[in-house]
Amino acid sequence: MHKIKIELGQWLFLLGFVIVTFHMLPAFFKRFISTSLTLGDVIDFATPWVVLPVVFFVYFRIYQTKIDETPPSRFQYAMSKVLLVAGGILYVDGHGLHLSANSLARLFDKDQHPEYFNAAYLLDEIISHYMWDAGVFLISMAFVIVSFRRSTKSLSTQNKFFLFVGAALFGFSFVINGIEGQTVVFIIPAALCGVFVCVCLQRKESQSLGKNPVTQFFLTAYLVSLLMFAFWGIRYSGFPQFSELGWI
Repeated sequence: MHKIKIELGQWLFLLGFVIVTFHMLPAFFKRFISTSLTLGDVIDFATPWVVLPVVFFVYFRIYQTKIDETPPSRFQYAMSKVLLVAGGILYVDGHGLHLSANSLARLFDKDQHPEYFNAAYLLDEIISHYMWDAGVFLISMAFVIVSFRRSTKSLSTQNKFFLFVGAALFGFSFVINGIEGQTVVFIIPAALCGVFVCVCLQRKESQSLGKNPVTQFFLTAYLVSLLMFAFWGIRYSGFPQFSELGWI
C-alpha cells in the first residue's frame, strides 16, 4: 500500500510536469527552420502525443489502484470516462487549431491583408484557446470524479512532496494558458469551479474516510492558479500577455 501511494504521487507529479513543459517550451523556440515553420512548431507537434498518453495512463492508474478497497461505482466511472474523452477531444482539436492558425497568422500582414489576419487571429487566439483550456479542465474533473471516495488514511512525506510540486506545476500551466491565451474570462471561473468541486467532495469524504490524494492535487493546483491570477491582476492592473511585456 505504501508503494502504491508513492507511485500515484509520482504519476501526478509527471502529469503536472509534462503539461507545463509542453505548454511553455514551444514559445521559447522562435527560430525559423523553414519559411513558415519554427523550431517551436516542431516541438509543439509532439504536445498531444506526450500529454495525452500520460493523462490516460494516470487516469487508469487511479482507477486500478486499490485505495481502501473502494472501487468507483459504474455511474461514477462512466461519467468520468465521458469527461475524459470529451476533454481529450477538445484538447487535441484546440491544440491542432492553435498550432496551424498560429503558423498562418505569422505570414499575414495585419494592414495589407486584414481579412486573412483576422480569420487566423479568431481561430488562433480565441476559439482554439478556449477549446484547449476547456479540455484541460474537463480532464481534471474526470480525475476528481473517478477518485471520489477512494481516500487514504494518511499520506507519506514523499507522496505529499510529489503531489504538491506537481499540483503547483499544473496550476502554473493553467495560469500561463489563461494569460497568454487571453482566456482569463474562462480560466478564473473554471479554477473557482474546480476549487468548489474539490472542497465539496473532500468534505463528503472526510466524514468517513481520510485524505484523497487526487482531490488534494487539483484543489492545490486551482488554489495556486487563483493566487497567481490575483497577483498578476493587481501587479499589472489587468492581465497583459507575457508577449506584450516582452517576456517571450
